[in-house]
Amino acid sequence: MKKLSHLLSVLIFITSGTCFAQCDADTIVILNNFEFVPSELVITPGQTVAFINLEGIHNVNGINNSITGEAFNNPTDFFLNDTVGNFEGVCMGVIEFETPGVYNFDSSVGFDANAEMNLQITVDAFDLADLIQTIGVFQSAFAFQYYLPFPYLTDLGPWTLFVPNNDAVTDILAYMSLGQFDALAIPDFPEILEYHIAPGSWMEEDLYDGLALLSAQGQDLTISENNGALFVEDAQIISTNYTAYNGVIHVIDKCLAPDNLPGAHVMQVIAESSEHEILESAIIELGLNDELSFQATIDDSYDGPGPWTVFAPTDDAFQVFADMMGMTINELLDSQFLYSIITQHIINGCVDDFNLFYEIDDDCFSGSSPALESADINSGTIVTNLDNEPLQFIVTDSTFSVIGQQNTVNVIVTDLLSYNGVVHVIDAVLEPKLPEVEPGTCGLWSVELNSNSSEGWAGSQLGIVINDVLTQTITLLQGNQESIYEFGMNIGDVLDLIYFYESGASSSSYKLFDGNNDLVVQTAGNANNYGPSSFEGITACDNPKETCGELQIELTSEYGYGWYAAEMNVYRNGEFERSIEMQTGYSQLTTLNSYYGDIFDFYPNLNPGLFNPEEYGYKIYDNDGNTLVDQNFVNESPESVYGVSICASNVGLTEIQNIDFKLVKMFDVLGREQTVHSSGSFLLYLFENGEIRKVIK
Repeated sequence: MKKLSHLLSVLIFITSGTCFAQCDADTIVILNNFEFVPSELVITPGQTVAFINLEGIHNVNGINNSITGEAFNNPTDFFLNDTVGNFEGVCMGVIEFETPGVYNFDSSVGFDANAEMNLQITVDAFDLADLIQTIGVFQSAFAFQYYLPFPYLTDLGPWTLFVPNNDAVTDILAYMSLGQFDALAIPDFPEILEYHIAPGSWMEEDLYDGLALLSAQGQDLTISENNGALFVEDAQIISTNYTAYNGVIHVIDKCLAPDNLPGAHVMQVIAESSEHEILESAIIELGLNDELSFQATIDDSYDGPGPWTVFAPTDDAFQVFADMMGMTINELLDSQFLYSIITQHIINGCVDDFNLFYEIDDDCFSGSSPALESADINSGTIVTNLDNEPLQFIVTDSTFSVIGQQNTVNVIVTDLLSYNGVVHVIDAVLEPKLPEVEPGTCGLWSVELNSNSSEGWAGSQLGIVINDVLTQTITLLQGNQESIYEFGMNIGDVLDLIYFYESGASSSSYKLFDGNNDLVVQTAGNANNYGPSSFEGITACDNPKETCGELQIELTSEYGYGWYAAEMNVYRNGEFERSIEMQTGYSQLTTLNSYYGDIFDFYPNLNPGLFNPEEYGYKIYDNDGNTLVDQNFVNESPESVYGVSICASNVGLTEIQNIDFKLVKMFDVLGREQTVHSSGSFLLYLFENGEIRKVIK
């Protein structure tokens, strides 16, 4: 009954309109015997609360828990002194709550706290932390909420945030070769985030061309205007004036970065230098640009290349080197020795701080330098480059030099840092020991690549395959020139030239010359705009057994995927000759030497469970380009063909004696009877002493 009477007293007090001038507030809390009424309260930042004592002696303690003695850890400490209440209500004081958070109170008088005389006030605000979750920038929202070094989003502020949209984050991750969350591991990431924040609440109408806002990181953010659009640095503000109680958010279309931070990766450092255009082209030519962009330092969760140390010759240094080699720059870039030249300048892996000897170690990110910075280098330091050759250093107070295989170069700019390594600029090219190309027993063969397009082969490549081993892939970086690759061939070696298509290259062509400099193959881009055909089965120094010509086998693919998961099996005189694969492209030519009396059978192994065999086809040609077999049909799978010959015997009809004339039946390798034909005609086989001597159509 007593508690009920207290409650009725509170209600009477509240409804009677009784108040004190000194207790004017947005909300009141009543204290009576052992109670705060209400005991839980939710308000917004800036609101005031009046504490009125109706009965007993109480205080308002917001510092330490009266029972445990432990601190409440409120956002702000408050305490109102002991007050004796009466029925009319005694104003104990008014508190303004500016800082959001949860506040806990009790009364520390007598047994009040033991009697559970407690109060909890939650100051809730729609702050920047709430706002950033509502505007569709989920990747940036996660980063700002969990990786800012100061609670800008919940602090009173006010603050202005320039927040990149999702496309901007996706673009920067691709630019830095990072996964979705890998950027969070960038060492300077908190500083980068602070560069997106400015003190004050700057609405769109407050921004103007030329305004410089001091960022929370410490560098200025420059506002500019172009054709009515506002930019912060080079990022356009694309949506604006999202407001919260402690600031405003503007959404931008790019990620910002303060000055003097490391480059994204060593490839970026090279690509953005106006003095390293030749080195950039060479790296791209060799296909090393992806590896030099890999973020080994930031993302070491799986095995990958780097971190990298690159000694970068300037364009002037490359020009001097090309002149010394008797080449133009374009000839140098298309040289078969380019890999040996460029890899002299690259170190892959960590360098241990203690002994400074090169080592590849996936666990070297802790306690060692991720790349070879100038501070890590002493005279006598030896490392191994990407060509597996040693580099040694000479360091004095005034010089920093690198000793290579053939020469010594000077470092003229040190420590161009990136997040996956470091670049040092050198004044000359480190010269490799270039091996002489040794001719084989069939001489020195060569392939000449040509293009009449400024894009050269546009990334497409020609594979040099000798005896089923891929020995080299070559390409033409720029057009209107020729690139020559030389290699030795031995008697009986079988050469395949495999065209690897990358992009449109109808202007691409190549020629093959043998050891006597005679033209063996000449092919050009075909009408379907997918580059020249491949050639297979070119035998060096023909077998002494006299040949009667060449049989050409053209594999075709309707959509340019090659013969995926399929192959052409060729039999010569009933015995397996070879399997022909077509890795990519629309067509591929394979050449087989034919000897007198040779009979060929063709068995397409199409594996229809893996692909659509009706997209494949093939044709067989004789010496003069006449079509002997045409199995290239639309929406129809190619079939096996048997008994193909271009010359049956080197014995003339007048020389043949004891000849039996008969039509023969042919059987495939599975014992099935087949029709014998060539170009759709029946063949008459002439036998002498039981052996085929002539075939007559």
